[in-house]
Amino acid sequence: MNQKWAVGVILLAGIAGSVFIYQKTHRLQSASEVNFTGQLKSKGLGSAKVVIVGYSDFQCPSCQAAEPILTEFMAKYPKDIRLVFRHFPLPMHLWSSVAHQAAECAHRKGKFWEFHDKIFQTQKEWSTPANPTDRFLEFAKGLNLNLDQFAACLTDQSVTDAVKEDRYHGDRLKVESTPTFFINGDRVVGPVELKIKGEGLIRKFLGLPPLPAPALAPSTPVAVQTPTQASTPAANASSPQGTPSH
Repeated sequence: MNQKWAVGVILLAGIAGSVFIYQKTHRLQSASEVNFTGQLKSKGLGSAKVVIVGYSDFQCPSCQAAEPILTEFMAKYPKDIRLVFRHFPLPMHLWSSVAHQAAECAHRKGKFWEFHDKIFQTQKEWSTPANPTDRFLEFAKGLNLNLDQFAACLTDQSVTDAVKEDRYHGDRLKVESTPTFFINGDRVVGPVELKIKGEGLIRKFLGLPPLPAPALAPSTPVAVQTPTQASTPAANASSPQGTPSH
């Protein structure tokens, strides 16, 4: 077992073993969990009227699919949206916890969003049975981070606790799948719902009129084949033979 593999295994074991203790001993709070600030990983103006809080898993394909939608919203309403990222690694994803630990380490060096983007862009490449720690160190090197410090950070318990803190507050909000977003407190789950409902909520909170409904494409008349037509030689001759059904 090489050193990088050991880092990943130790990290996974530590996170898995401490979740139960953490949840049992963490003091419950009466304030709204949506307003939890923690060590915010956010972008956008602090004065923005719309805050999108997203609980995401770096190894989750649906979370990756939601990223272009969020980018589109931020580009369309640059002064009006603040985007907040919260860690929510799912146990079904082998290397998710390692990815979130690495991203939190990048956050401590002011490079969270750059690391966040790189992880999602290369999700298929590192979501393999092989330990991705070497890849994450390559990402850190590309961001000009100190590799010795970054490698040490990957097993730093305070960083692990920061990831679990985000996950804990998601559990309090009954987040059950990723990605889950709260747009000024309104829950939106998954990239499809984000695409369909997200901008409508944004415009509502900004006091803007709703977007017009998309125009329906004109329908094309469909010829209806009668039983008599189907039995004629001409009809039979025009029908493709051996075409498989799908």
